[in-house]
Amino acid sequence: MATISIIIPVYNTAQYLAECLDSVLAQGFKDIEIICVNDGSTDNSAAILKKYQKKDKRIKVITQKNKGLSGARNAGLKAATGKWVCFLDSDDILPPDALAVLYGGVQKTGCKIVASRVLSRDFEQKCVKPKYTIHNGLKDFVRDPKIFSSACNKLYDAKLFRTQRFKEGMLFEDWPVMTILFGRIDKYATTDVPCYIYRQNNASITRTSFSVKKVNSYLEGIQMVYATFKGTKQLKYARKRMAVAVKMLVNKVYRAKDKTLIKPLLKGLHGLFRNHVIVKSDLPLKTRWRLFLLKLR
Repeated sequence: MATISIIIPVYNTAQYLAECLDSVLAQGFKDIEIICVNDGSTDNSAAILKKYQKKDKRIKVITQKNKGLSGARNAGLKAATGKWVCFLDSDDILPPDALAVLYGGVQKTGCKIVASRVLSRDFEQKCVKPKYTIHNGLKDFVRDPKIFSSACNKLYDAKLFRTQRFKEGMLFEDWPVMTILFGRIDKYATTDVPCYIYRQNNASITRTSFSVKKVNSYLEGIQMVYATFKGTKQLKYARKRMAVAVKMLVNKVYRAKDKTLIKPLLKGLHGLFRNHVIVKSDLPLKTRWRLFLLKLR
């Protein structure tokens, strides 16, 4: 049993996959298993995975029909045996000391989640002694802009995923799952040492044009978070993150200038307001004003 399971969903990223895997194999922290989930790739990704699997016995390859990012991550979680889990997208990389820094945070703080800064591909790596800051669970997570709602720049106690999976078929699936996980812990730790390097990909979900499916995914994520925290003391903090999601959703639809997006947005938000899932007073004035303008279009 490895200490850390690294889960890497792979879908048509042959151009970047070798660099990604090389960054994992170069980690100073060696007690790992590398679970690559080939999620129905149609390019050369399968051949690259086969080559690297022969190179290092710590690499395990799961091949499945395309289920999307959530389905691939869930397959990786099912196969993982490590006490700790982290996620890496197959077009991104880890700095050489990433796992050592994250696991060092676990050892020094006793936290069940340790998160780091995220940097773009073009940056100068500097060797610094990591320092760790302890925060209060969901209360601090919802107002901490440094660690984002991505699943990737964090190390988790694997036990947190015993009863939690990513929602398959949903886009922007990270933020509701992260909100739920941070609501299950009393404290988490962060470090300013960058432990994740992402590649700005113009084909990524966050950078492509908005769609009705994306609108519905945001709304579904809000419902998912509310259902988890309804009737608990954590709901007041969860509402803040839900309000951020509404703000982002309204902004995206407002800027898209696509009238086909307005009806599903307004219909979905009306239901959330009516059922008191979202409280209008939690929304910024600018968001409420843009909602009013959208109704006039």
